[in-house]
Amino acid sequence: MDHCCLILSGRLLDGQDAATVHARLAAAFGMEMGGFRERVFERAPLIIRRGLDAATAEAQAAQLRAMGVEADVLPDSHRLAWLRRDSRIRGPLPEDALPRYAHAGDQWCHDGGQTWFDWAHAPSAMPPLPEPAPEDVAAEAAADHEPPPIPIALEPPPLPPVASTPPPPSSTPAPAKAPLSTAAVVAALFGLLALMYRPLSPVAVLLALGVLIYLYRRPLLRGRAFAVAALVLGGAALFLWMHHPASAPVVEAYVPRPLKPLPSDDASSADAPAQCKAKAPAPQNDEDRFLLTGERVLTGRAQRKGDTYVAEAAVSVSDDCQPSALQLYVFRHGVFLGPALDKAASLANTRLADFDLIDDQHLSVTLSQCTEKPGDCAATTVKQFAVMPGGGGWTLGEIK
Repeated sequence: MDHCCLILSGRLLDGQDAATVHARLAAAFGMEMGGFRERVFERAPLIIRRGLDAATAEAQAAQLRAMGVEADVLPDSHRLAWLRRDSRIRGPLPEDALPRYAHAGDQWCHDGGQTWFDWAHAPSAMPPLPEPAPEDVAAEAAADHEPPPIPIALEPPPLPPVASTPPPPSSTPAPAKAPLSTAAVVAALFGLLALMYRPLSPVAVLLALGVLIYLYRRPLLRGRAFAVAALVLGGAALFLWMHHPASAPVVEAYVPRPLKPLPSDDASSADAPAQCKAKAPAPQNDEDRFLLTGERVLTGRAQRKGDTYVAEAAVSVSDDCQPSALQLYVFRHGVFLGPALDKAASLANTRLADFDLIDDQHLSVTLSQCTEKPGDCAATTVKQFAVMPGGGGWTLGEIK
């Protein structure tokens, strides 16, 4: 006994609405609409039932046509084939029925095979089956839109509808993977290096930004994750570098320098210091009076910040009471700490140009180197001093 198969072509009869027909068929098959479209219509043309006798196959085909969809009854064949259309695999179908359902541009494959063939190069097959008689189609299209009672129960097609499985979806090679940007990898490594040696962090940040701009203009290149990682590493290194606490200044230990009597440039003029002190500015506080006891001659230049006081005084004078060497004397809480300079600034070669008590713990002194020509001096040296607490009290030292 010859068996037949029932094929759903996926085409609607004239004048039918797709949504309405799909809803009818999904209800007839007892399926949800989404599952029906995925398992049936998106795979059409395909075999719905196999191994039917001719009468049963024709009865079920008539039911489907009455619902508004095209259905065919073909001889059941053991040789099956698959179609690929618009990147979607359809079927299976009897191989002899391919000429009826295949379109130009389709590909087909033997059931169980691994090679897809273009339909234009397919081997010759049986001619297309005859179309249904026009009067039959017209009669079916004129039927009521509501499906008639179904005398023969329809069943949803199995997945897969036959025991065989389709070949791989595509035998063409996968598209080549986009190349990885070498610059992005280098930027990430440089960011890691900057994290270990932080002065390189500004360069690492600029390099990462440049690579990101480079990749933005070349969307086919990979490596944006490396560039972002480089920017994060460089930014972290820059933050740590900028917030690194400054090293404490190195302050030389203070060496006590007690006051010595004021000498005179002219040894025969013993009364010169007394005469010069009489012409000098009057003392303003206890610190100035302390300097007078040491036979220093005040110049009148002094500064006070908080509990720190700095006064300028001459350590030697000429016969006309002009200072020939100047020194700065530092006091803290009224206690004499000592002179700031190791050696008094002699007007013959080094002039004490200026001094500035920045705060109660920092003193800046500007010295000018002079030549043999009078008045030919240039500010060349700035020295920094610190007044800091020590083990035995406050000390004074130069910051190197």
